[in-house]
Amino acid sequence: MIKPVLIACALLGACCFLFSCAGGGDKTSAAATPLTFTMQEYQSKKCLNDSICAEIKLQYPVFSGASTAERLNDSIEVALYMAANAERTLPLPAALDSAAAQLFATLKNDYDQGFVMGMSYTIDLKSEVMLQTNKLVSLQMDGYTFSGGAHGYYYTVLNTFDLATAGSLRLSDLVSDTTALRPLLERAFVDDHEEDIPNVTLKDLLLDPEQPLALPLNYCIVPSGIRFIYNPYEVAPYAIGQTDITLSWQLLGPLADKKKWLE
Repeated sequence: MIKPVLIACALLGACCFLFSCAGGGDKTSAAATPLTFTMQEYQSKKCLNDSICAEIKLQYPVFSGASTAERLNDSIEVALYMAANAERTLPLPAALDSAAAQLFATLKNDYDQGFVMGMSYTIDLKSEVMLQTNKLVSLQMDGYTFSGGAHGYYYTVLNTFDLATAGSLRLSDLVSDTTALRPLLERAFVDDHEEDIPNVTLKDLLLDPEQPLALPLNYCIVPSGIRFIYNPYEVAPYAIGQTDITLSWQLLGPLADKKKWLE
């Protein structure tokens, strides 16, 4: 049986890659029609008994109004297929129903073989629009998956979309010098864990203590600055947990142009 953490890690990398490649097209001025969104939900639940079920819950925004809304929705759809481990050759509703049936089949097979220890199998994804201006929209997607093994896996995908193109902003679009960014991230990474692990060093935290902290895959613009997330297993062991860092505009200084994006 494939361990859920391997599936989730592959999902995370694929979502980050596909988000960064989605959208695009020639850059034009921001759409005159305001971008709006509504939150929608897909939910499927089938149980073996009162306490053991297979459940998929996906909450996500659907954008409308602006000319780039369709490309934004295409990017969101990519994440939904990946989160549910759904077949991309099928239309999304059918693909999600098929994924739910497969999750239940996996649960029943594992239960019949004695692998299920009283825990439901679940795929969960919650989305939140963190920031929306006439230039950009920042999106957070929080996922959790468990389909057997020692534990489930949780993750967060952050993204800021340029509304002129519906493409994801790259780190180099937000920060003028990523080499100068690294020491700020390293200090903040240690600070985030010092309360739980007194006198901890960066080498104590990383999976590979001989390597510098990798630049994050997940980042987005928020009102106070730029937010970065390192998910479990990305650079540190699962026990370290998720590292959530926000570097303020003031701390970033000349590395990031607040006026470019927020004014």
